[in-house]
Amino acid sequence: MALEPVGDHPEQRGVEQGGSIDAEVSGENRQGSGKDCRVHNPILVVGSTVSKNAPSRWVAHHKEGNAMTHKTIILAAFLATSAAATHDERRGITIEGKLNCPYISHNGGTAYLQISVTTPRMESSRRRPMNLAVVLDRSGSMADQKKMDFAKKALSSLVDQLDEEDVLSIVIYDDVIEVLRSAQRVRDKQAIKRLLERVSPRGSTNLGGGTVEGFKQVERNLDKEYVNRVVLLSDGLANQGITDPRELNRIARRYRGKSISLTTMGVGLDYNENLMMGLSESGGGNYYFIESPHSLASIMRKEFDLLSSVVAQHATIELSLGNGVRVLDVIGCEHRKENNGYLIPIGDLYTGDHREFTVELEIPEGTGSFVVVRGVLRFDGESGWSKRFPSFTASVHYTRDLAVIEKNRDLETQAKADVALSTRIVERALEALDKGDHAAAEADLKAAEMTISASPASAQAGAAGVAIREQRARLESYRQIISDSLNDARKAKKAIQYDNYRTQKNR
Repeated sequence: MALEPVGDHPEQRGVEQGGSIDAEVSGENRQGSGKDCRVHNPILVVGSTVSKNAPSRWVAHHKEGNAMTHKTIILAAFLATSAAATHDERRGITIEGKLNCPYISHNGGTAYLQISVTTPRMESSRRRPMNLAVVLDRSGSMADQKKMDFAKKALSSLVDQLDEEDVLSIVIYDDVIEVLRSAQRVRDKQAIKRLLERVSPRGSTNLGGGTVEGFKQVERNLDKEYVNRVVLLSDGLANQGITDPRELNRIARRYRGKSISLTTMGVGLDYNENLMMGLSESGGGNYYFIESPHSLASIMRKEFDLLSSVVAQHATIELSLGNGVRVLDVIGCEHRKENNGYLIPIGDLYTGDHREFTVELEIPEGTGSFVVVRGVLRFDGESGWSKRFPSFTASVHYTRDLAVIEKNRDLETQAKADVALSTRIVERALEALDKGDHAAAEADLKAAEMTISASPASAQAGAAGVAIREQRARLESYRQIISDSLNDARKAKKAIQYDNYRTQKNR
């Protein structure tokens, strides 16, 4: 998939190639060369080429060499595109991109792009049909705490919620993979429940084999008008078949590319949380830490409610970067470089959904105005670049005046970026816990607290200050969890990792 280039180097732009409706800052007699700049209100920049969204009469004026000034064209394009976020008219899905400063040092530096994806809340008596595979761990450890009994009850409740239009398959696995029910429509619910009653715990854990079979079952009836999802439930470690997390993640990505997503549910304290969370990230679904098997039914109901509200599948944010701009990280998210841009797969979107993504950027030195990035949100069921998909443009002005940079800082967006940065430090603490180094983990959590406390948004009274204070309290609670759980690091690690995951995913 080719991504469109943004344009020339910033020093070759000026107002004509990277102009803005806002007045440009001269900066000739300004002082200061600060390099770091953290998250802003974007300025739409439309140059001498008319926006694709502009009405045809404006394009005609431009092509015929009519005596329209650049300002006229810029204003017309601004009215046509209505700021930096556009709106998908059919679905009402929007995407917005904000940088931490609309002004940045002439030396360039680090900036944070905050991307928000929002879907409308829609009430409907009819949901999309589902093409669902449940992959159930039946290994011997599922007998502990009656986990298998709770799992079967949860699945029975799920069956009750399905309709005749839905397709359901059930795969069970220990060291042997068995298709308990091949993919077919839900006709006789009692017969499905009788099949479940026959399942009992035994053997080892071929998690990879069970997951692959679940994908194959969904693929047999793949239909983009359906919600295509595999739900994997396990309480243990992958110790048979494919056990390499990288290979399992690669498989999940491949099926995700076919619009089949993967949700993972880890039960108890003995499963591999890194594997299960990684699979859900690569598979574009959800991850759940279920400490007590008593919660299985409510979690399964939560997943069903989400599946019932899917409005777009296999969503991906595409970023086209200005010349010299580099992506350093997309915090807490998989991403990959493609041609001159980056792809951020974000999975399925649900009604009333709001997602936030923090992209760490390196912006080159320059003068005048500069289009840093253009983004578009693509998902299954639509086609086209700017007419059918929501998009945004984010730009900066270069200046030598540090006071101008600070004066124009967007503190609400700054807070979101700083919270994301603190979650990245928490990930480092979790790695230390995996190595059994509690002291290093506590030191990293302390560093995360210091980072969040130093945020320029920390003293604010509004939403920005609330977000910072809530994250600081969360980080303090993580340190307390480690301190209280020295005898059971498994519980501390899973609890902190799951909460940090939910913070990163806004869930």
